[in-house]
Amino acid sequence: MENGTKPTVHKENRFLFWRDKGARWEKLDNMAKVFPALVSREDSEVFRITCVLGEQVEPGILEDAVNSALEDYPLFTCTLRHGMFWYYLERTDYSPVVQEECVVPCGPIYQNEPCGLLFNVFYFKNRIHLEVFHALCDGTGALMFFRTILSRYLTTLHRDVIPAPMPDLGIDSSGQEKAVDSFSQYYKEDRIRSKNIAGALGKERKKVYRLRGQKTTDLRLLVTEGSASVTALKTAAREEGVTLTVFTTALLIASLRDIMDPRERDKPVSVAIPVNLRNYFPSDTARNFFGIVDIEYDFVNGEDFSTICQHVAVTLQQKLTTEDLEETIAEQVKIERFWLVRILPLWLKNFVMSRYQILTNNRRTICLSNMGKITMPKELASFVDRFLIVNSSPSKQVCICSYGDRMEIVFSGILAGRELERSFFRRLAAFDPTLTITTNYTGKEFDE
Repeated sequence: MENGTKPTVHKENRFLFWRDKGARWEKLDNMAKVFPALVSREDSEVFRITCVLGEQVEPGILEDAVNSALEDYPLFTCTLRHGMFWYYLERTDYSPVVQEECVVPCGPIYQNEPCGLLFNVFYFKNRIHLEVFHALCDGTGALMFFRTILSRYLTTLHRDVIPAPMPDLGIDSSGQEKAVDSFSQYYKEDRIRSKNIAGALGKERKKVYRLRGQKTTDLRLLVTEGSASVTALKTAAREEGVTLTVFTTALLIASLRDIMDPRERDKPVSVAIPVNLRNYFPSDTARNFFGIVDIEYDFVNGEDFSTICQHVAVTLQQKLTTEDLEETIAEQVKIERFWLVRILPLWLKNFVMSRYQILTNNRRTICLSNMGKITMPKELASFVDRFLIVNSSPSKQVCICSYGDRMEIVFSGILAGRELERSFFRRLAAFDPTLTITTNYTGKEFDE
């Protein structure tokens, strides 16, 4: 999609979420300020949500649905600009253009200015893809927008069988509520753990196992999709006495153990798990509102799967408390509000943030993002086959979601090796023989 190529007539009521109706800009939320600084050839900081339908996509109707959805999500009409000290969102009159997919997943959206819209919509056969630059919103916010698009598309396409009015998506928030910066809303200064800025870097820890290896020759994203039965995996999780999230996290940790070089098996593995903070703090924002929980496991504590499951369950129980998450928010916002950080010019902020991200990545083995169960209104559910989530990564990332009785587990990244995927899906197949796997490998992305 060539975003921002079709200017439309300005509609003032689209932008009621701005405090000043005459203003044309808005500050980025706390997490969003990091992503522009992290964009590189190896990581576009773009994620994709895919909906697989039971029929071929009608592009004209889809484009009308996207433009209609923007009426409820004025935030998505913004582009990204930068000043001397910070990036900011600027509203535009751009209109998205839906195009047939002809590029690799999660291609760059923001590189240089001037920039168009911060999202793209593609289609291919029976698939619809929404790709979003992470500075605009997180996965939950993008899914809110995407479900609105799908609802309007399917309602128009099947108006002969879908009764009026528009099916209820369970999204009752206003445009203003969707654009709230919930990090600032729930920031509590008294929850700050450390009293100096260096405290945000945390304590020195044992070096963790890192995924390394040859990268694709053109740095294209390799994607492996696995589809499994939710019922089968829930049964397996219940046998271990854990939740499905704990079960899949433990399965990933065990798979990492399978591929570790014997010389590195004394290192722990660390799995970063994004947490939707809306589940803990009342918020209808469509912007970024998530935190990261790190699950670290040292195999000296045991290599059997049950032991790993129990460790993950206890760690999540300890870290996913309102008090602990309030401290996480406070630590993140504290850095942004620190007087020295505020007066640094943007280019220097970018340098510091990119170096800090390198330090953070060195403390993590892989990221596992679980979007949970995705639903559609009962009037539309039969037209949708499944959903998929893909995230750009300079290494490897795993994204999980479910629809109906199918759980979709997607590995993505620019590392050419596929040992981790093989190990994970081999273990998963032991619990669900119906597992299916598809990839976008052509054999030309790297030298064997």
